[in-house]
Amino acid sequence: MWKEIALQQPGHWPDGVRLPIIVSVHHQSEEAAVVYPDGQVDPFDYSERQYGGRRGAWRLLEILDRHGVRGTWIICGAIVEKYPQISRAVLKAGHAIAGHTYEHEMMCNYPPDQELRLIKKTISVFQDQLGEKLRGWRTCFASHSTVDLLLEHFDFEWDASIWNDDLPYMIEGHGKRLLEIPFSSYSDAAWAIQITNPMPPTPYGTWHSNTPEFMLRTLKAQFDALYERGADKPVLMPLTVHDFIVGRPSRSSVLDQFIPYAKEHEGVVFATHDQVREWWLRNYENDASSTPARRA
Repeated sequence: MWKEIALQQPGHWPDGVRLPIIVSVHHQSEEAAVVYPDGQVDPFDYSERQYGGRRGAWRLLEILDRHGVRGTWIICGAIVEKYPQISRAVLKAGHAIAGHTYEHEMMCNYPPDQELRLIKKTISVFQDQLGEKLRGWRTCFASHSTVDLLLEHFDFEWDASIWNDDLPYMIEGHGKRLLEIPFSSYSDAAWAIQITNPMPPTPYGTWHSNTPEFMLRTLKAQFDALYERGADKPVLMPLTVHDFIVGRPSRSSVLDQFIPYAKEHEGVVFATHDQVREWWLRNYENDASSTPARRA
């Protein structure tokens, strides 16, 4: 079992950094399509999500490049195989990458041995297709075994699968340490769309777009609150976007407007998970008296 290593002094960012923003692009496209109980893939949901690999990911790459922002791309192994040119473009542009299961499997539904097999399969795809050793991981709906599996069998430097905090924290287990950089439910799945009650043709729900005006107002409100708090306390803004959601024209325009708005504020830095890990580790390097906080 893993345990958290508590900081004995308040954590902080490097001098001059008031609010780091991590743009996480979930590049999963049609691998996340709804599957019916009989094993059939919902054709409507499949085609809607396929937009991410065909158009959305490229549009997001263009926007981030135009604003000089480097983020973290969270990518399914099967998507690397299906759209390798996108993953290569992501790396060439200087973004960080992380694994996101193989076919967007919900790991909470899998026993530990199958979850382990799927993590290994995903890692192999990144190595074989891109020549990249993964430093980070974000699973799809973590199981009770996910973190222990990552610590026991792999050498990941950070994980972003848990939703339980606003700031990073250190995890220790199986003789290793891993920085947890919590995932935020504050993502485009919350502020770009609404999932309503079940109705035809998809029995699992229908997706309705919020207006771009609402999306931008919501993003700015979250940013403003964090920026104010960041004057005297460490804060972090994870901003999660999906290739098939914010990759569409009207929704991508919101990201296009938000980035310069955030950059107007002193001390705002757009960073990758790799950079955030490097910065936060300094808190532990200067804290020799760290003690366990709680167990999973």
